[in-house]
This record gives sequence, C-alpha cells and structure tokens, in this order.
Amino acid sequence: MRFPLDARDLSLSVTDTWTRAGNRIADLLTPSLRLGVTGLARSGKTVFITALIRNLTQGGRLPFFAPYAEGRIVSADLEPQPDDAVPRFDYEAHIDALSGAPPHWPESTRRISEVRVALSFTPEHWLRRTLGIRRLNLDIVDYPGEWLLDLAMLNQSYADWSREALDRARLPSRAETAEPWLAYIKTLDASAPEDEKAALRGADLFTSYLVEARRDAAVATLGPGRFLMPGDL
Repeated sequence: MRFPLDARDLSLSVTDTWTRAGNRIADLLTPSLRLGVTGLARSGKTVFITALIRNLTQGGRLPFFAPYAEGRIVSADLEPQPDDAVPRFDYEAHIDALSGAPPHWPESTRRISEVRVALSFTPEHWLRRTLGIRRLNLDIVDYPGEWLLDLAMLNQSYADWSREALDRARLPSRAETAEPWLAYIKTLDASAPEDEKAALRGADLFTSYLVEARRDAAVATLGPGRFLMPGDL
C-alpha cells in the first residue's frame, strides 16, 4: 500500500518528526491517575474539587503545583469519565451555586461520584520534551468519608456494636436526642418473632437520632455512616 507524499512533511526537521510521532504514541498510551477526595460532612470536599477543576481548566493560581507554576501545563479539559456505573461529579451545578447571585454553598456529597480532567503538559526533562506533549487523565473521585467510619465495625460482632451504640446513646450529652429511639426499643420483646415493620420503625428512629447527634462536632464520627448517607443502597 502506497501513501501520498505531503510536501509539507519534507520541511520538517528531525526533531519535529520525532515530536509528532511522540504525540501520536501518547494519544494511544495516555496513563490515568485516580485521586480520591474524602472527608466527613461539611469538611469542604465538594468546594475543594470544584475549585481544583476550575483552576486547572480556567488558568487559576496553583503556585504549589510545580507543572502549573512552571508553565508546563498546556491544557486541561473535562472529558467523559471511564466508569459509566459511577455518577458524574456535577461540576457545572456546583460552579453555578458558587457564582450565582447571590452565591451559595453547593450541595454536599451524598454518594460517590467521579469526574475526569485530561491534562496535556510538557515533561520536565529536556530529553522527554523531545517526545512531544505528554498527556495524563486525572480521575477525581468524591467519596463520602462517613462510609469509611464503618470499617471499624468489621472487627466487631453485632452484639458488641449494639452494646457500644446503646452506651453512647445513654450519655448525658445525647440523652435528649436519643430518647425517642431508646424509648421505642424498650417496648420491643427480643424473644418475639421477627417483625419487619417494627425493625423499620426502629431504623427510622435510630437514623433520626444519628442525624441530630451529628450536628454536634464532638460526635461527627457517629455511625454507621450508611445510615447517615445511604447513597444508592
């Protein structure tokens, strides 16, 4: 098979040809870096991710990010994320919230989400720069920190966890908040047959107690996190 000769290619230097070839290879072999951002509610995850994307894509100030401070970032663009099963981080809605009239805080993290930023940059080493512009897919994952709290439960039996939950609920600082749930479980007979309605009622009261108690910074680590933030379960 013969390919037509482009006269413009004759004017290319060896370096230009090498650079073009490097760019084409980079397109096929773009690496990906996954950045997980997690923390408890009201810790600023959503605002941090939104600000990071904004600064990368719109030319903001990132003095401590060496490639950006050195002027080696060529471009940064939002691209479709690799995992269709994971909801997309709603960057546009969060920007609208922060820049609205009047501005307001964006909706906080309720479930796992993801967004991809495709970075084009020139390498730091001169020899690698001869291979052309390099690319990196930055996949940012917003993960509710409350879910991480539940990892501690892996080392507990249900009886141990229940005993600890009751002890915490009976603390003087939580007596008023936990009272509806504690009063309800006193009406239950542990030896009675299973009753799904009773279990659901107890779960609702327990969740309400967790939500109210979490407003106190001192009990921000109260769990299970999945009760506070069920996500898509």
